[in-house]
Amino acid sequence: MASSSKVRIAALNHVGLTVADLDRSIAFYTGIFDVKVEGPWDRTGPGVGKVTGYPGCSVRQAFLNFGRTDQLLELLEYTNGGVVVDPANGNAGAAHFAVVVDDVDAIYADLSAKGHSFVSPPITTSPNPLFWGRVTYLIDPDGFRIELYQPLEA
Repeated sequence: MASSSKVRIAALNHVGLTVADLDRSIAFYTGIFDVKVEGPWDRTGPGVGKVTGYPGCSVRQAFLNFGRTDQLLELLEYTNGGVVVDPANGNAGAAHFAVVVDDVDAIYADLSAKGHSFVSPPITTSPNPLFWGRVTYLIDPDGFRIELYQPLEA
């Protein structure tokens, strides 16, 4: 491939999150969201170490299907690799993902009453052509931010 060409991407297939305890994360996500769990699977062997950059590692893996097989959340638990990082949004290297919901205020009230943590109550974003709505960040057991996004119409 020539250095001046750009790679054309057909679609975004999945987002991967490395978690401390796969079973705990599956319980968290399936307890809140209507998702189908694919897996878990144990991944071992030299190929896993080669592709991840952790020779000799093994990985427990599951995919969460939110209703579209081309938009998945991959959960990975490395059984012998890596260190714990602070996934707060302001830290370089941190990431979050957003899910579209119908009523962010009702979800926030329900999940808060059940003891789930959020960064803040829902707010309304400033309008722009690509993103305008009510949002809040739900925090998962590993500190990842899950943006709950309720689109608004002009």
